[in-house]
Amino acid sequence: MHNNFLKYFFIALSALSSTLLSAQQQQEEKAPEELAYERAQNLEEMLELEPHQTFFVDSILQHDMRALYDEYMDLRASGTQDHHVFQQVKDKWNAKIDSAFHKVFTDGQWYEYLKASGKLPKEAKKKRSRKNRE
Repeated sequence: MHNNFLKYFFIALSALSSTLLSAQQQQEEKAPEELAYERAQNLEEMLELEPHQTFFVDSILQHDMRALYDEYMDLRASGTQDHHVFQQVKDKWNAKIDSAFHKVFTDGQWYEYLKASGKLPKEAKKKRSRKNRE
């Protein structure tokens, strides 16, 4: 059940990019700050973060998700329609978020975060599967 929650959480996170790229903002659409808060709460529960870690995670997400959103809006305002440009912006901000999270999380939390987000290096996956077979 825990793994299913993580899968759905990261699927929802991926959907954030699509939401931000939406051509029309609807009133019921959540602001980046609201999405950041919800993601921080999900990570707190998923990774069993300490209060100070949750504070840092929320601060990171508040800043970076707002910056991602603003950069998307600037690209749209300039008439950019190339999906690859938007993907590069998303990748840049995701890398910044991951880098900041790595400094906040314990090794075990970092591993679980990478595993849940599908970012676990292939070598670690192979090593883990070998251990499971033994």
